[in-house]
Amino acid sequence: MTVSGILRSAAAGLAAASLVMGLTGGLARLGVSPSPASAMEFHGALMIPGFFGTLIGLERAVADGRTAALMVPLLSLAGVVSLLTGFEQAGAAGFLLAGLGLTLLTGCACWRQPTLFTAVMTMGAAFFVWANALWLSGRTITDVTYIWLGFLILTIVGERIELSRLMAPSDLAKFVLVGVIALFTAALVSGEPWDGSWIFGTSLAALAAWLLVHDIARKTVRTIGLARYSAACLLAGYVWLVVAALGVAAAPPGVAAFGHDAAVHAIGLGFVLSMVFAHAPIILPAVAGAKVRYTPLLYLPAALLQAAVALRVGADVSGHFDILPVAAWATIAAILLYGALLAMTGLVGKTVEGPDAGATGEAKPGSARIGQAVRSARSNASPER
Repeated sequence: MTVSGILRSAAAGLAAASLVMGLTGGLARLGVSPSPASAMEFHGALMIPGFFGTLIGLERAVADGRTAALMVPLLSLAGVVSLLTGFEQAGAAGFLLAGLGLTLLTGCACWRQPTLFTAVMTMGAAFFVWANALWLSGRTITDVTYIWLGFLILTIVGERIELSRLMAPSDLAKFVLVGVIALFTAALVSGEPWDGSWIFGTSLAALAAWLLVHDIARKTVRTIGLARYSAACLLAGYVWLVVAALGVAAAPPGVAAFGHDAAVHAIGLGFVLSMVFAHAPIILPAVAGAKVRYTPLLYLPAALLQAAVALRVGADVSGHFDILPVAAWATIAAILLYGALLAMTGLVGKTVEGPDAGATGEAKPGSARIGQAVRSARSNASPER
């Protein structure tokens, strides 16, 4: 294995470790499981910049192709290690440097390929820098959580815009999207998610509506195999974005005791993790070299995840907070089952980039995510070919 391959595998493995520590920290915050104090205190940071930020940095580094680009996810992992050893400022600094590197990678991609989707992903990376700079300057994790989530949301939106070219959105549709993103950014700049959140909620709902209309998932959900599974996860994620929008409008996180928990988990688990479930069988072979493939059994953890998020949001809204641990355990069970099923497929079958890929009808994510390997998979599998 090459040095680059070793670093990629190490980054993926350590990102998974960050996920484990973040999840155990979340359980400890609910009082149902022991956990290191640092994992409990930095639960949100371990999950968003630690796990998701590292994975996104790893994707960008693989797409860039240079070994030096792997410094981006490794800096994120340095931030994780700093947090787990109790050094919050060092952790924030590590994530800030990773954000700067990520912005540089996406900015270079935008320079080489000046399109709407590369611009949106660069803007998302800049949100990562913004949030971590505020954190390093003394703001709390809670203060920057919605900017972190903005980083994840814009990253996903940018990636889905790239794929939406198969649905040929009009210039007017693109103009509308730019306006919605501007509204979303204005809401975060004003700190509005914590107050009267109608602008933030409206922009979230508008982003979800745009994606629902223009995403090719509306077509591929009527196909078979991986295409249908991936589309079902994507569409479920968009529904959770609408739920989050309604929640922050009806119960602003800074006003309602349950509003923050419901909004963060509707976005972070319902929307973002659904996207991960949708794309991991496609991404892992190219990013980490993991030999995984689609199996219909993946619907089981996907359905369990949706039920867990519904239980979590329902418990917040109804005030039945005793149900929260059940929802948390169900989420962990969904993630573990998903990982176990993917590992099983790696042992018994071909990867999704092999001959089986074309049968799925799936339109794979593009080069901005994971480089030439996924471009090839997409051209082999697209229903438009």
